[in-house]
Amino acid sequence: MDILSRALSDKRLRGSLLAMLDFSDPWRVDFETAPSGAPMHYIIEGYAWLERPNLPAIRLGPGDLVMFPRWDRHWLRSADGHKRDLTVREVVRLNEGDVWAPGQWLDRPLKLSLKGGNDRTRILSLVFELDESTPHPLLLGLPRYIHLDAADTGMERWLRMTLDFLSEESEQQQSGYAVVSSRLADLVFMQILRSHILRHPDQVAGWLRALVDPGIGAALAVMHDRPEDDWPLHKLAKHSGMSRSTFCSKFKYLVGQTPYNYLRIVRLERAKEQLIGGERIKSLISQAGYSTHYAFSKAFRDHFGISPQKMRGNRASHRKSESED
Repeated sequence: MDILSRALSDKRLRGSLLAMLDFSDPWRVDFETAPSGAPMHYIIEGYAWLERPNLPAIRLGPGDLVMFPRWDRHWLRSADGHKRDLTVREVVRLNEGDVWAPGQWLDRPLKLSLKGGNDRTRILSLVFELDESTPHPLLLGLPRYIHLDAADTGMERWLRMTLDFLSEESEQQQSGYAVVSSRLADLVFMQILRSHILRHPDQVAGWLRALVDPGIGAALAVMHDRPEDDWPLHKLAKHSGMSRSTFCSKFKYLVGQTPYNYLRIVRLERAKEQLIGGERIKSLISQAGYSTHYAFSKAFRDHFGISPQKMRGNRASHRKSESED
């Protein structure tokens, strides 16, 4: 598995919202800043103007997709939107919709409409919320705003699949919606990231910039592929095709930390995955690069804010509650 595939596969959503917006001019909706989540809007029909603080408005048409990885405040509006200004919370209340909160999945899709004039705009909106105890460098390297237009999304089939699912669910409201919608949200989120990273490498920074660098990318790949191996600097420098000093300097410049510290985090992240999967703590100590249970537990707690014992216990309790539902 290549490093981008592994990084993407590590990202799972802990909550999400799928909504269909059907607005008629005039309308202007304020998507207020939220502490977590990444809102996305895909224009299905008609046109909308995207507004951001202190920036000119952007006209969006069918096939345009925008996402805010860190949920910066933004507005969507029609041509005469200033005549009807609402927050997204007010729109939900007007439609008597279910209230969504971070970390939740709704039991049905959210359908929001605003009736007015003749100019109609239909939008597929999603809010992605990652299960993140610590920010992943993949997300930190993304710009605050992603725009994929109709020509370069390369993901219309995935969005159409989501639209078909929402249409069917709105009519039938079958059980199991939360599970299926979570898988679809995962898929759409990964495809957006993949499309942006591969099509617009000039717009990424930090870890993502290092990923596309031939030398540093090669070193990152072996660290992610075999984190349990011994990786002294001279081995990593050899994989990168650089001298030790050049490798260390360039690695820290692009990644933002030393190779040793980065490898330590990769090992702890892998240990977390294995714990969640049911692996015993004892078997992970040496794989994570530690010689004692105490040293491993302390490093794990310092990084994630929770002990490995408690994380494994929480996961066991969660699985038990799922089996009882």
